[in-house]
Amino acid sequence: MARLTPYESGAPARPLLSADLKRKIWHRVTLALLLIVPMPMASVFSYKEASDSLQFPEDNLFPDVGLEVKPPARTDRAISYEPPRVRLTQGHREARIQRSRAALRAEQELLGYVKSAVSDHIVPSAAVEIYLEQQPAVKIYQGLDAHRSQPIASLTKSFTAVALMTLVEDGLVDLDAPISRYGVHVSRSEFGQITVRDLLLHTSGISYGSTLPSYAPGIRHQYSNGNYAHLATIIEHASRMSFPEYLENAIFEPLGMRDSSASEGIKGSSGISSSIHDLGRFGRMLLNGGSLEGAHILRPESIQEMMQPPAFTPVTDHMQYYAHGFRVEAHHGRVKTFFHSGLWNGTFSEICVYPEDRSVVIQLANPVSYHSEALGGYRYRVTVLSARYVDLLARNSLAPTAMQPVTARFRPAEEARP
Repeated sequence: MARLTPYESGAPARPLLSADLKRKIWHRVTLALLLIVPMPMASVFSYKEASDSLQFPEDNLFPDVGLEVKPPARTDRAISYEPPRVRLTQGHREARIQRSRAALRAEQELLGYVKSAVSDHIVPSAAVEIYLEQQPAVKIYQGLDAHRSQPIASLTKSFTAVALMTLVEDGLVDLDAPISRYGVHVSRSEFGQITVRDLLLHTSGISYGSTLPSYAPGIRHQYSNGNYAHLATIIEHASRMSFPEYLENAIFEPLGMRDSSASEGIKGSSGISSSIHDLGRFGRMLLNGGSLEGAHILRPESIQEMMQPPAFTPVTDHMQYYAHGFRVEAHHGRVKTFFHSGLWNGTFSEICVYPEDRSVVIQLANPVSYHSEALGGYRYRVTVLSARYVDLLARNSLAPTAMQPVTARFRPAEEARP
């Protein structure tokens, strides 16, 4: 019998790592790799590269970066707006939720990822809902129930934009009128008049962290909470109500959003609290062209108007831009997706609408800090998995009937010809 070395004689009889422990380590290593891989952001986000996300501070992961932006030179311009250049599909299609094997796998992958993200403390709690037409396709609740209300941060901006558009429909606000008409006196004579539309599009010349313009309006996008603070003032001036009262009367009550409220002193850029149930109702209203279950919030033409880009946006086959209260991705002149998110300490929220797939995805989570890089990985992964699932589900479930786009106020010249 061969003699054993001291090392061999001291070797344990059993393996150091059990099969179960090896699986756990492999799971955690795989998850860590997913989170540290650079995040270019999926095409459903309005950024081409991760660095592009820094130009929208509050809604993204690094809010203190990219604020020192050299203002462009003064450019005088008339108060005007070009005709709409993108179309939003609002046609109804019959839907019977049918899941192919690929869709079922995508659904299980999404469910598994959200569960693991919570169990591994990437986010303390999370919820995801996906609707096809008006039917629930997926509901995932991990530590958050359907009616638990929490702040939604900058997703408030989309509610502010919708509230303003109700006043536009009523003839009480003109998008292309100077904001001084509605009691907001911040335009500077050397730069020219800021319009209501400039505030909606973040093209007013008001820099992030300010409520005053630092360059001429209408020539460049720069995300700023100050724009939507002024929109809240305009809403109060035109409606003769406080901003929270108007939100309640124009949106929350008609849509049956009983878990939603606006804090006193709300700024228009943030201040709404809501649940994933209520955000689902708001998202389905947007998907349905402005109405839901007999409640008519906006006309389809108003939703169409909200999708239009700033006048200076180059017309290309693939367009990504901030529109009137939403970020939009358009392919070949048709809206592929529009969305908005909110991110702050203890809260993350997002509504993403896929018009041609007749679907809407709603997310809520409770990150410990908005600086968390792990949250960036979670947000990216859930968005990618949801987009894939929505695509597979829509292909199986939507009857192939005609989907006619809403007739735009202006048609391209080539479409107008007989």
